[in-house]
Amino acid sequence: MTVEHSFNKHDKEIFEYIFDNIPDSITIVDMSGKVIFFNKMAEEYFGVLRNNIIGKDIREFFPNAILPRVLESRTSFHNIYNNPRENSFVVSSAVPLEDKCGNMMGALVIDRDITEIFKLSELLNKTQSNLLKLEKEYTKIKSAGEAYFSKIISNNANFIEIINLCKNISKSPLNVLLKGESGTGKELFAKAIHYESGRQGKFIPINCSAIPRDLFESELFGYEAGAFTGARSAGRKGKFEEAEGGSLFLDEIADMPIELQPKLLRVLEEGVVTRVGGNNPRKIDVRIISATNKDIRELIKEEKFRSDLYYRLDVFQVNIPPLRERKGDIVLLANKFIQEFCMEQGINIIEIPNDILNIFFEYHWEGNIRELRNVIQRSVIYASQRGKNKIEKEFLPQHMQNIKVDEIKKVIDVNEIKNHEIGLEEYLEKIEKRIIQKTLEELNFNKTEAAKHLKLPRATLYYKMEKYNIKINV
Repeated sequence: MTVEHSFNKHDKEIFEYIFDNIPDSITIVDMSGKVIFFNKMAEEYFGVLRNNIIGKDIREFFPNAILPRVLESRTSFHNIYNNPRENSFVVSSAVPLEDKCGNMMGALVIDRDITEIFKLSELLNKTQSNLLKLEKEYTKIKSAGEAYFSKIISNNANFIEIINLCKNISKSPLNVLLKGESGTGKELFAKAIHYESGRQGKFIPINCSAIPRDLFESELFGYEAGAFTGARSAGRKGKFEEAEGGSLFLDEIADMPIELQPKLLRVLEEGVVTRVGGNNPRKIDVRIISATNKDIRELIKEEKFRSDLYYRLDVFQVNIPPLRERKGDIVLLANKFIQEFCMEQGINIIEIPNDILNIFFEYHWEGNIRELRNVIQRSVIYASQRGKNKIEKEFLPQHMQNIKVDEIKKVIDVNEIKNHEIGLEEYLEKIEKRIIQKTLEELNFNKTEAAKHLKLPRATLYYKMEKYNIKINV
């Protein structure tokens, strides 16, 4: 007996009336999978007219329908997510239909349309994904600033104050001028300031001393198509446009050609940039971080640098001291570079003995931190090649091997430093006091000669003598 034959005409009308008024899609098939009932809600759900589907195999309309699985397995399925056709999503519950004797006559499925819910969920997921991406990007930008500042390490109180000052000014829109000798880490400071600022644009560095004079303008401001022989057919963005919304780092700003300085000044004053060969001013939002190892005020006197441009760039000045003025950081930095380079090269950590540290303390470090890093890397390579676990004097550059260290200037043993009750900076001050005292004694307290011997300005020597309460015994 089939499902159709189990109802008389009156019962069938009642049955259809009830099922047509249920707010879910209902479909019934016989044992062959042929559709024998398809209610009004099913027509709305799937856009298929009842007259077109009745008597047809359900798989012709819905290749992924669940009913054939019910017929095959003779079992029920409840709350199954189904995609009966493209862009249609339902939750289905399907059961076999049996007569009074338990014989299977067909199967029925109730589908609840969740297409709109699915699309809304998909939209919410995409929105959440985008929010997570933005959050990660923000965290990345924020952590980048923290990461760069964390690379700037020191035990020197004055230098730590400079680091904290740079952190504080990072959030402001002020232009910053970094002053310091070559190798003191001016670009590292510039990157840290940019990333700590949270600005969404890029950090674009440009070395003013490395660009040919005739290319400087197009490099900085970009150019339009056909602006000059050899120009790209589509034109090209300049560094200002690349840094839109971010920071432009003008390294070695003192070497900028004098004839280009008025154009840079105009950009800073008006906030617009015009490409070479073009007439379209482009509005820009760029923070300027510049750096120099020269005395720009002297260049202004020599008419090699414009004073009005200098005062535009020097809104906030940061003076980065050379390594020789914070010798307490030499051990800290040397060990940091040792660890980084050994890990990078996959070799065992190399030790820096006290006799090498004595040389490091005595050396003048004209190349500053960059030179210290290079010396460490060179020495580690030599030590590794020769199977040594520590840096030896012969691994240093020749000019450092010849340095003589006075007994009075030798640094304290590392184990003593570890066990000492005072900090490293305070201990180094004690050493400095002993050095000055000893030098003065050896030179019969001739302050002029002592200043020359210690390679200090006389005013600095007088200041340190007063600071350490060093009396002249004559």
